[in-house]
Amino acid sequence: MQLIFKKYDFMIKNVCRFFSSNKIQVGCFILYKIMVDILYLLYSGRTMEYGIQISPLNIISSYLCVILYSYFICMNGNSQTFSALLMIFLNMTYFIPITTYCSLGPGSSSFFFFAIIYWGFLSYLQIKIPVVRFRRKESVLLDRLFYLLFLAIAVLTIYISAKYTGFRIITDLLNVYEARTEASSYNMPTWLVYLQNFSTILIPLMILFSFCKKKYFFAVAGCFLLLLNFSFAGHKSVLFMGILLIAGYLFWRKEMISLIVPGGTLIGIFAILEERLFQQAYINSFFFRREGFVLAALSDNYYRYFKHNPTDLFRSTFLGKLGWTSPYNQTIPKVIGNNYMTQVIGCNNGMLGDVWGHLGMIGIVIMPIILIVCFRMFDTASYGLNTKYLIGICIYYAVGFANSTWSTILLSHGFLIACMVFFLFPRENNT
Repeated sequence: MQLIFKKYDFMIKNVCRFFSSNKIQVGCFILYKIMVDILYLLYSGRTMEYGIQISPLNIISSYLCVILYSYFICMNGNSQTFSALLMIFLNMTYFIPITTYCSLGPGSSSFFFFAIIYWGFLSYLQIKIPVVRFRRKESVLLDRLFYLLFLAIAVLTIYISAKYTGFRIITDLLNVYEARTEASSYNMPTWLVYLQNFSTILIPLMILFSFCKKKYFFAVAGCFLLLLNFSFAGHKSVLFMGILLIAGYLFWRKEMISLIVPGGTLIGIFAILEERLFQQAYINSFFFRREGFVLAALSDNYYRYFKHNPTDLFRSTFLGKLGWTSPYNQTIPKVIGNNYMTQVIGCNNGMLGDVWGHLGMIGIVIMPIILIVCFRMFDTASYGLNTKYLIGICIYYAVGFANSTWSTILLSHGFLIACMVFFLFPRENNT
């Protein structure tokens, strides 16, 4: 096994050496933008309800932005922090689809203008705000905290599984909707709901921590707890999170940060081949439609709606728990769904959705500051860690911040809990 990984490391270093050049990274970023445009013109723009509405001015503006903002891609590519990885993924899955949607689709030009300002300010803060570093020493106390946390999660997971599902184990990933419907009917106390939500992020992290400390018995036990947690409500993201973290630990190398943008382009090529050769659209649907164009359209819908309606000022989220009353009798995602969709559904959106839904125009400046504070918290907690421990959680939160409001990510999605857990991880040379 060691021989296999040595050959793997040798191959990765040789491949990454070519892509590590800033000029190559700029070229790959432009090529990725072209690939996303092609996918929209050939498929998403024709098969979805958006349509194709070409704006020459926005096309020129979008490519100028890609060329200018490729500087930030290069700067992040030279870093080895959580936030650097996160920003590269968000550029690819959130900002680039917005440029395409507004230049080749029905996205409004004014929304595009403000999105450019917002993204430029966020990217600037990302490379200028330093990471605060705390000195920490390895101690027996940190190990004891790990054992205590693992025991608490195990007791909680087993208790919930026994009480509400009778130790049900779900093995059919295609038949989970009955479990989700059943879970929504459980009359669980609020505090237990929060603890159950936290466990969905803590269990995968405990598995990762076990690998890090070479405590393989705990890793196997953690996998069993992960299966119980998944079987509670059938949310595939629970398993996806565990797989991401373990795969990152085994296969990620720090040099591979230079492969993220070229890798996205390669996935786009596979999406086109899948459409042409097999008349299927699984890759395009998941990677570019759901995590790209849908979020771009929702961000534009948030802008259009709140341009003429009062902002919520976070009164439907954390300020509502402090006694503030929202002007809306539904959650903001359902307000958008009720006005722009054919059925009342929750249209979740983060980042620019937070700007328009909760703060208005001033949010273009305030929200990037809030996000950078969140990113730096994680950078501080994980400083000095090998990036193989961070890549999985980074992908998870890149999807999270693009799809949900930041306060929900911090609390319900366990961002703050994850910060504390990563602070416990033993440090090693970042290789």
